[in-house]
Amino acid sequence: MYYLTRQTAFEASHFNRIPGLSDAENFQLFGAAANPNSHGHNYVLEVMVKGHLDTHDGMVINLTDLDALLKTEVQPHYDHKLLNKQHPVFAKNPRLQPTCENIAIDIWQRLASSLPNGLLHRVRLYESSTHFADYYGEDIMVYLTKAYEFSAAHRLHSQQLSDKENLEIFGKCNNPAGHGHNYVLEVTIKGTVDPKTGLVTDLNLLDEVVEKEVFSRFDYKHLNLDTSEFETVNPTSENFVKVLWDVLEPNLQPALLHRVRLRETPKNHFDYYGEDA
Repeated sequence: MYYLTRQTAFEASHFNRIPGLSDAENFQLFGAAANPNSHGHNYVLEVMVKGHLDTHDGMVINLTDLDALLKTEVQPHYDHKLLNKQHPVFAKNPRLQPTCENIAIDIWQRLASSLPNGLLHRVRLYESSTHFADYYGEDIMVYLTKAYEFSAAHRLHSQQLSDKENLEIFGKCNNPAGHGHNYVLEVTIKGTVDPKTGLVTDLNLLDEVVEKEVFSRFDYKHLNLDTSEFETVNPTSENFVKVLWDVLEPNLQPALLHRVRLRETPKNHFDYYGEDA
């Protein structure tokens, strides 16, 4: 099975407001996105298709055909539009919020009806570089990801190894003075879209939990010296990503944590899906 991803982009504005609610209630639900004058994004759309290669042309799908589909089914409805008032679906139903989640679902539905059954695998929509939604056509199950950056120092050193073994295994990362990273944490929540808000989870809650459980513990800290989590645990990114899961998962409920990804450097990242995955 082959997987092919094609990317396109569009520029659009929107606002999130539930009719009948007061300004205060809407701002409590959606924050600044409730501004009735709207705000905008440079959206980036990734469409992934899957399938076997055509024996004649050696392709999963002709990219010219896929590009033509994107130009007819996505660009006219989204590019340079105020979605609440100019999109054929959101304009007709003011209670349907043009959130990242609902836009991803709408684009899937537009594309799937014009592609062979089973060819469309995933729609990923970036609202920004740190906020994107994935949709796989699973009813209204959406995977929402937000990224956060924090800074920390650490020294890779296992108390179960000798000094010589630590130096041989970890090299310069075993420097007794430590070293540091600008870590990027990606938190992915999965769930069905709330028909009222158009959201998988309360984004304010997600931000608050990350601030309290991650930033307050680890940001601008030396992991070995300043945190209880690594008093006896070697702060490898493999151990760190599990620690991050453990401090986030119970505090995000009832939202379902799907994945924690920790980017240590631009060259490597580490994923954790929980013990049962």
